[in-house]
Amino acid sequence: MLTNLLKYKDYYAGITFDPSADAFHGRVIGIRDVIDFFGRTPEELRAELKASVEEYLAWCEEEGTKPEKTWQGKLTLRIDEGLRNRLAVAAAAHGESLNAWITAVLDRETRRVLAEHG
Repeated sequence: MLTNLLKYKDYYAGITFDPSADAFHGRVIGIRDVIDFFGRTPEELRAELKASVEEYLAWCEEEGTKPEKTWQGKLTLRIDEGLRNRLAVAAAAHGESLNAWITAVLDRETRRVLAEHG
């Protein structure tokens, strides 16, 4: 089970411990806008995530802007030649293009991770 992610609505936050604040720090991932929050207990952290996302949504409404939901655009990877070659071989072994095979693998693995999260 992953313990470093929290979800509220369609927003996921990465969680770390901040020893200088003696609290857990969360930051919503996948958007350019910054949504940070802190909590000393899991309950407080969840409540702060909810409050921060709701505050962000209210701010977007006041500003007349559309809230960001996910990453958009291209994904560029810098990988070494050996991995690139193994990826190409694996894709060919499955009778798929490199892009299609990588997309399928990433889709499967991200669904698995999110299913573990709940």
